[in-house]
Amino acid sequence: MKIHTGHLLTFCITVAPLVGCASSRTSNTARTGTEQVLLSNAIDRSLNNVSFDQMSGRKVFIDDKLLDSVDKGYVMGSLRHKTLAAGGYLATAADQADIVLEPRSGGVGTDTEETFIGIPAISVPGMPISLPDLKLISRNTQLGTAKIGLVAYDPKTGASYGLGGQTTAVTKHDDMYVLGMGPFRSGAVREEREKAVGYESPTGTIATLTGQKPSRVARQVPVNLVDGATTRIAELPTPATVDSTRR
Repeated sequence: MKIHTGHLLTFCITVAPLVGCASSRTSNTARTGTEQVLLSNAIDRSLNNVSFDQMSGRKVFIDDKLLDSVDKGYVMGSLRHKTLAAGGYLATAADQADIVLEPRSGGVGTDTEETFIGIPAISVPGMPISLPDLKLISRNTQLGTAKIGLVAYDPKTGASYGLGGQTTAVTKHDDMYVLGMGPFRSGAVREEREKAVGYESPTGTIATLTGQKPSRVARQVPVNLVDGATTRIAELPTPATVDSTRR
């Protein structure tokens, strides 16, 4: 079948207005959201092992001079939040405080592990080539660890309230692939994301900072940031207490 040049030109002119293209530009943060949520969950869990009840009614200065870690701002913000939630007051300087709370980091970071079922890569003897590995089932695991030490002392006398203590927590995120399909995700980050506002259709309520009428949002735990009670476990050192529970 012959195609005349004139017919081809007519076809191209007719179709040209219907042809288009589109492009979009995306970018990513230097640290992934998965890593950040993994670590913040580990920090939350480690601090949930500590009770801040003894801070109630006292002025507390949180001294960060010995705290050197990733997400230092989140650690400090969480300590301030828990102090306020327990009924304490934040002092702006040590000489204005009844208690100085001194946190330190024993390790805040991530580790990765990779395992798979299949055939590993094989080098061909005598030749500068190798056969790639064949992964039937593979799993990439990222672990988040937060070990935080705490000591409390009287800024006027320098005497400690107990001997202080450490609290450690680990969170995990798994990506699994089966015959190249995936990832099938599980772990702390997935749980956090499934509870996120707008992630799925079920609704709950969330209160607001100033106590106005709550709005309906997706799968959010009811929270009242002004009057809400918090669950407190273990104990911070007090004059009658010498240890901190680790879980």
